[in-house]
Amino acid sequence: MSEIEILLENARLFVQQHAPSDALRGAVPAAMVMLVAGIALSVLGAKLAKFALTAGFVVLGGAAGSWFARTYGFHPIICVLGGALVIGIIGYQTFRLWVGVAAALVFSSFVLGTFSYKHVVPYVSQFEQRQTAAQTAPAEPTIESPIAFALPTPAEAQAYRDRTPGDWWREFWAFVSEQNANVARNTKALALVALLTGLCLGILAARWALILATSLIGTALVTTAMATLVTKSVPASYQAFQNNPSLAGIGVGGFLVTSLFLQTMLSRKSPKGESASK
Repeated sequence: MSEIEILLENARLFVQQHAPSDALRGAVPAAMVMLVAGIALSVLGAKLAKFALTAGFVVLGGAAGSWFARTYGFHPIICVLGGALVIGIIGYQTFRLWVGVAAALVFSSFVLGTFSYKHVVPYVSQFEQRQTAAQTAPAEPTIESPIAFALPTPAEAQAYRDRTPGDWWREFWAFVSEQNANVARNTKALALVALLTGLCLGILAARWALILATSLIGTALVTTAMATLVTKSVPASYQAFQNNPSLAGIGVGGFLVTSLFLQTMLSRKSPKGESASK
């Protein structure tokens, strides 16, 4: 099993252990919803982002107003309308800030993913080898048994099998820090720099940051949904994609480029002369 397969398997186990059982049984309907949401985000995400964000803040303000009315005994309609108005205005006026936050998260994820693929992922195989060796660590040889192995106790073996993905990640990161402290330090520093850079770019160039962020998120949703649907309908397709990863990469890249092009065209502002003549 390669390093990437190990990481994907731990991610799958994390979802399987923490997601509700009903959600796992409804994987196909959830994938369909994710597919529709991903396509909508990839085509109209940048164009409708401001409206969607403001509407979300209005709903949040209405919920906050309802809570305020129940807690302090004021008229519910006035509190709901007032909360929706005030919080909606805050969301509308701070739109660039939230675009910057989204751009910071997307940009830092991309930068850290690239950095980790080159400098952190290679430690996965070493970590797994050490974990496997620890389960069959040789004991001190004796006269009767010059070569002996100390088998783990049932409790230790059970604890090893019951490790959650969170436990695996914590142990793996401790291993990386032990092996190369510079990598661990550089990862944290790079994450901070990437977050601040993405925030700055998102605030200064909100339109381009929106196009890039929504295209990347939409592509990720569509890719995840398609992988789920194809795996559920054609189980052998998972192994086929593993054998030909370039085909999957071409498909994902083509969808991302198409999304970037469409959103750039759809979110383009009309020329002043053209708008004045209408």
